[in-house]
Amino acid sequence: MTRLWIVRAGKQGERELAAISSGRLLPGFLEVGDLSKLKGRDAILAHLREVMPGEGLNRLKNFSAQLNQFAHTIAIEDLVVMPRKLTTGVAIGEVTGDYVFDADDPYRHSRSVKWLNESVPRDAFKQDLRHSFGAFMTICEITRNNALDRVRSVLKTGTDPGALLGKQGTKPAPIINVENDADEVATDIEDIANQQIISLIKSEFAGHALADLVAEILRVEGYTTKVSPPGADGGVDILAAGGMLGLGEDRICVQVKSGDGAANHDVVLRLIGSVSNTQARTGLLVSIGGVNSVAQKELDNNFFKLRLWQMPDLLRALFRTYGDLSDETRVKLPLKQIWAPISGGGE
Repeated sequence: MTRLWIVRAGKQGERELAAISSGRLLPGFLEVGDLSKLKGRDAILAHLREVMPGEGLNRLKNFSAQLNQFAHTIAIEDLVVMPRKLTTGVAIGEVTGDYVFDADDPYRHSRSVKWLNESVPRDAFKQDLRHSFGAFMTICEITRNNALDRVRSVLKTGTDPGALLGKQGTKPAPIINVENDADEVATDIEDIANQQIISLIKSEFAGHALADLVAEILRVEGYTTKVSPPGADGGVDILAAGGMLGLGEDRICVQVKSGDGAANHDVVLRLIGSVSNTQARTGLLVSIGGVNSVAQKELDNNFFKLRLWQMPDLLRALFRTYGDLSDETRVKLPLKQIWAPISGGGE
């Protein structure tokens, strides 16, 4: 029987690009040794107590359950969702290989996967599934409300039909006694809130309007800005300059990509050309759909010339400048800072 799993790629999405480019699930837990030799949760727990002596027993039990699932429970042909931190979507794939441990691999633990869609917008799913995607666990199963069939529907049609109603007009009964079911564990409140803010940004600042928001953030941070009009921009959406009257040496050429798709190598090359043509010192690529691995390599090769804002970077810039943004912008993005307790169950 096919099952549906969440396998994350780092709290900050630090393994996302590697997972996508290599066709693998990379859950982390780099301190942990070869799980193929450890059969069952108790054996894994005993190993964790040796290699993670500073962790509490309950947390180690949680980790042992997750790792047991990754190495011994997830099956070939199961579907997996990787909620992405660096973009606005989720990657969905089909597991194609058994657990592999390689001490010489920087990621150590992996399973091969065929990515069926690398960036499905979270808005394609109804709220209950989006809530499940926000589970704290690095590895867990999604079972409720026909989740598997609904993910298949989104892959095929782009539409989530929602939880099917039973004969009595009620939702299907939850599956119980499933270890680390995403429906049974704590959710990451911050992540869910951020996803709601992202949806609001995409709605209120669609298309070229996102450049206006980025320009306003830069103005609050002390830059004089010039925004290109809508239409063909030749790789330049915003010019920003520091100093008195914007005549300082801190000159930035900004390219803004508002679509869900990852920016590719050509986008980065055009930005490099625009930096030269405009006599800017730095290029800033703002891409809420992230970048692909080839584009990221080009950005890394131009470390002293280029910078990248993906969605987490844009959110951090928004939060630190929010109080000084215009009334019009804050009406479109009504936000309130709150404090909340935290918990955790993943890498």
